[in-house]
Amino acid sequence: MSENFFKQPFGMNIKVPVKTIKQVEKTAESTVSGIWEPLFNFIDSNQQVFNGNVANEIEKYNLMQYNLGAALRRDKITGIDFDVKG
Repeated sequence: MSENFFKQPFGMNIKVPVKTIKQVEKTAESTVSGIWEPLFNFIDSNQQVFNGNVANEIEKYNLMQYNLGAALRRDKITGIDFDVKG
């Protein structure tokens, strides 16, 4: 039905150019992929969490948190004062 709809004249017997139809298709494709692409990128970047390897991911983030806290505490000793809890 959509093919016939776009090829039928409308208004004052003006036909929709093929270029416009291709632009509409391209816009629709980019809109639909724009909705799902960030989700798939997030899943790809966090695949370790979604495949059941949660313990290693938690350990990795705990280590990063410890290293950041250690660096901030070290800077506090050297004279750069940060408010570090813990």
